[in-house]
Amino acid sequence: MKQLSFAAVLCFAFFTSFAQSKETIAYRKESEEMRKSVWAWEDPKFKVKDIPQKYANASKIIIAHHTELTADSKSSIAFYGLGFGTKHKQNLTEIVREVVKLNDKNAVTEYSELSFTQFEKRSGFYTSDKSSTYVGVRVIKADGTVKEINADEIVLTKDAANEKQAKLAIPDLQPGDILDYFFATAQNTTNDFATKVYTLLLFDNAPVLSYSFHSQLGKKFAVEYRSYNGAPELAIKKSAESDIEISVQKNDMPPFETSLWISATRQLPFIRMNIGQGYKGIGSAALGMSRPGEIKKIANSQNALEEKSRDFSQQYYNGYWMRSARAEYTEMEALAKSKAKQMGIDYKTMSREEKAALLYYTARFDWFLRFSIDRLDAKMNLPSRRFDGFPFSMFALLKAADLDPAIMVYEDRTGFRMNEAMNGSDLGAIAYLPGSNKYFSFNSIFDVPFTAPSAAEGAKTTKSFTFDHPAMVGPAKVLNLTEVAPGPNVATSKSADNARIEKLQISLTAGQPLLQVKRNTTLKGHYKLDEQTKLVVYQDIMDYECTVFKQKELLIDELANSKTGKKYINEVRNAFAEAKKKQKDAFLKEAKDWFEQEVTEMKDYKIENPGIRHTAPDFVYSSNFQLGGLIKKAGNNIIVEIGKIQGTPLVIKEEQKKRALDVYMPFARSIEYHLEIAIPEGYTAEGVAALNSKVQNETGYFITEATSNGQTVSVKIIKHYLNSYEPLQNFEKILAFVNASSEWTNAKLLLKKK
Repeated sequence: MKQLSFAAVLCFAFFTSFAQSKETIAYRKESEEMRKSVWAWEDPKFKVKDIPQKYANASKIIIAHHTELTADSKSSIAFYGLGFGTKHKQNLTEIVREVVKLNDKNAVTEYSELSFTQFEKRSGFYTSDKSSTYVGVRVIKADGTVKEINADEIVLTKDAANEKQAKLAIPDLQPGDILDYFFATAQNTTNDFATKVYTLLLFDNAPVLSYSFHSQLGKKFAVEYRSYNGAPELAIKKSAESDIEISVQKNDMPPFETSLWISATRQLPFIRMNIGQGYKGIGSAALGMSRPGEIKKIANSQNALEEKSRDFSQQYYNGYWMRSARAEYTEMEALAKSKAKQMGIDYKTMSREEKAALLYYTARFDWFLRFSIDRLDAKMNLPSRRFDGFPFSMFALLKAADLDPAIMVYEDRTGFRMNEAMNGSDLGAIAYLPGSNKYFSFNSIFDVPFTAPSAAEGAKTTKSFTFDHPAMVGPAKVLNLTEVAPGPNVATSKSADNARIEKLQISLTAGQPLLQVKRNTTLKGHYKLDEQTKLVVYQDIMDYECTVFKQKELLIDELANSKTGKKYINEVRNAFAEAKKKQKDAFLKEAKDWFEQEVTEMKDYKIENPGIRHTAPDFVYSSNFQLGGLIKKAGNNIIVEIGKIQGTPLVIKEEQKKRALDVYMPFARSIEYHLEIAIPEGYTAEGVAALNSKVQNETGYFITEATSNGQTVSVKIIKHYLNSYEPLQNFEKILAFVNASSEWTNAKLLLKKK
């Protein structure tokens, strides 16, 4: 069963508590008309029952997938008889219908409850700005009987300001059933000149017998498009009424294995379209807008780079060229100087990089960390928040301090290549110092300066943006201040840079089923963020930063000793206490999830170093606990299933081994365990030598080393993925050390009674 969230912008008229309101009654009437219209579609592909023998063993088969997309079209054919009353000309309307054969229990489980995000995933839109939604579901049994599900009985499982979750139960599904469902959505486009990105995904993890798309857009619309990775070209023509008609058809699409080390953007077939209302008025060329009725096939990244350039140019004009806006950054430099003085540092003698780092930490403290009782909840949730990097703000801050920064625009290493980008949003951006190539971004509160995001690693076709700063800027110049030059090559991190190192001191008592574990964990580089988010609380960060900045008091003391703070100090203390309580639960859950065994008696848990400074970048935490599931009795002897200490390492499934694509991993990385196992009194360790193993090649390695001095057994378990990218011919080499790691889970240590 899939439990997925859906954006709040969808208006669920049927979710209101006013079950008999006029809106609800009207919605249900429209919904019923919609279902009648869609079920009346006369197309043979929706009636196929026979499945090709080659797909007989597939868990599910998509018999037909069709999308109908219309906007401001005078043609009733395009609507298949559908309409949204008198509003249809103001709507961009999408109807997606899919017929799926369910072959086994896994498929039945997957579709027994449909969430709205499952529907949305079938939509071609990246955005979620839909204004109304209609759903239809029916089940076709093996004997041909058809049972329609009452789609108006949708259950709202969560209703929050920023998130909605809904589900529709499909009862009595069985292997062999055929599920026929659709959803229709409408976006109001009145006076909306924003470009909407629409994507046709010509791949699935299940075989698709028929995939089709048809669109009819009114003459005021414009379309840009591009096919990727072997996807077919769109068939485009103009109707007699000057509507833009677009279609694509592809039959017998084999399944794609997409669950392991895939870059869908670079490897799988899809078609992208930018759909929007055209504009040919004053300034249309400067804004990069297409004319009404214009159809443009994108062949390079010129449009994307120009859009990125215009966007940053406007930010520069509004956010820095204007003296009033620039004042924010000069004031921040003054604050950084006062921080330096507070720390006993002479700002004037600091190097360019040292000044940049101090500015970064000062801005992080002032922009994000600085306490406000009015934003207490937001501060407590700060560790889980994510940002866009703030490339321009960081650039402006560094420029105000005369550090000669630039903005680097780059391709995402698993996203669109520089020469394949269609939109400015396809490309990343980060502030940096040319020459030293030190990078600065705020994607989370845990970021540190000088580090490039994993998405930028290895980029070689980057662009460097700086800005002209004339004394006067006319209207035509506002979008034309960006100066573009070749950017730097971005280094790639090594496996040792992105590491998880577990140091475990283990003891056991004869007759007891649990191990006593004293744990110290160090996370490096790109491995840090997920665990920092889970384990570090706002108070940890504030106390650490206050200490580094050498402030006189920690936050809680500062509030307690101030007149204003005394008014709400109890509220803050309670919030901090609740966060610390949850932190213990988080430590326990993290240990259980990592070791995949029963963990009890969690104590002495501690953040040793939060990893939020480039001078101390490692995230280090520790705890003591009892670990179950690894001890077995064998007469008077004890067997420690030492291989299970690594939980369940990656196991590559048989279907994943049938690979035809190159390997894209998130980043080069390593996992190490350093075990010190105390031998109980009256026992000796046997089979230590058998714990040694080594599988190594140019893609990575798995090595175990075990020794004993009679009192302690020392074991090192080391696994390194040396590269973030591997060509297909190296996949078998990856399998070699990955399989060795998986097989080592069976390793055992015998403690023999003397």
